[in-house]
Amino acid sequence: MEGALSGVKVLDFSEYIAGPYAGQMLADMGAEVTKVEPPHGDFWRLTNSIAPHESRGFIGVNKGKRSISFDLKRPEAGEFLRRAISYADVFLANYRPGVAARLGVDYASLSAINPRLVYCENTAFGSKGPYKERAGYDLVSQAMTGIMSFEGAGGLPHPVITTSPTDLAAGMFMAYSVAAALYQRERTGRGQYIETSLFGAGLAIQYRPMLSIESADKAPRDQLLAAIREATTAGKSRDEALAAHRALRADLQLRNPYYKVYETSDSYVALACLNNRLRRLAAEVLGIDDPRLHDNSFDVNALDAQASAELAHLIEGLFHSRTSEDWSASFEAKGVPCAPVRLTAELFDDPQVEANEYLVNLEHPVVGPIRMANSPVRMSGAETGTRMSSPALGQHSRVFLGELGYSAAEIERLEQDGVVTSWQRPA
Repeated sequence: MEGALSGVKVLDFSEYIAGPYAGQMLADMGAEVTKVEPPHGDFWRLTNSIAPHESRGFIGVNKGKRSISFDLKRPEAGEFLRRAISYADVFLANYRPGVAARLGVDYASLSAINPRLVYCENTAFGSKGPYKERAGYDLVSQAMTGIMSFEGAGGLPHPVITTSPTDLAAGMFMAYSVAAALYQRERTGRGQYIETSLFGAGLAIQYRPMLSIESADKAPRDQLLAAIREATTAGKSRDEALAAHRALRADLQLRNPYYKVYETSDSYVALACLNNRLRRLAAEVLGIDDPRLHDNSFDVNALDAQASAELAHLIEGLFHSRTSEDWSASFEAKGVPCAPVRLTAELFDDPQVEANEYLVNLEHPVVGPIRMANSPVRMSGAETGTRMSSPALGQHSRVFLGELGYSAAEIERLEQDGVVTSWQRPA
């Protein structure tokens, strides 16, 4: 069975995380993705390397692709691009502003060669506005979109470090929009330009913080901003102006004792009850009587700080009496969402992961056997999840150039001149 995007040819000129993750998602859907890299390779290969030109970060967002290493700054690049773009359906890029045009890989140049090309570009902040020239990575986007401030409620702002939320969200938006553009091309025959950004993705995934019910939220927001301006004018630190705001936010985060992580006798569990039916069941398992839960009208988030703290303290004491597995089993028997806090190391041998094939075993050409996250999507009429690892730098240079019509002699000359780098498996 083929993938849903079988036959779609993607050129991935992007680096680091967002663009490559989009290419990986397209590969998981059956697209043929060829990563075009400069002689030194995607810089992500060189960050915390575990082997020459290989890193965990790179391997994690480039599975299912081929690699060609071609120096686009050389005169030979013009002919290469003409052939490659004529062959391609999709082009992925995430250059700094102005770089694509200097290299001759901007949308205007490439669509003139292939009007059916779907060109998807990710930038840090978007192509318009006062921030458009700024550089940015996930950390900067977390800072500029407020994600970091939200995570650090009650203290110093903290980034999300276990993953890269704006990078990965932008990559998902890229893949989603490319699929939509390919569908539209089937009806119109025309390609198009698509733009995403880390900044826009960071705003889009904050479905609650970035929602303002103006009748209720505008006045408090204006007051907060006024307090910040006053503090700045008075030469005070921003933290002084935000102290009350952060205290309120931290207080709100503690207001729901039925949606909280608790320490048990041996570990931690996450109790997640978002309605009063589940809260009543949880109270029953815990052996407590909470008369406020007797009907469905009570809003637990409306508890005042003292009442919330008292209830949380009571529940904390109860959780200390048993193990995480014991509590999880008791809540599961009642249909209450509750689970142990796991380490990622534990998931590699988890039976649920194995049953759903959420991990895939691959053979990497440089580092050998690897296990990594599989596509979480399953389709009844199409194959999902690539069976190829990420490529070595230039691993498919000769094959890809051959597909573009270059002769063996031409490829050898490009290699000798240092225009093309070809990887060879060690003997």
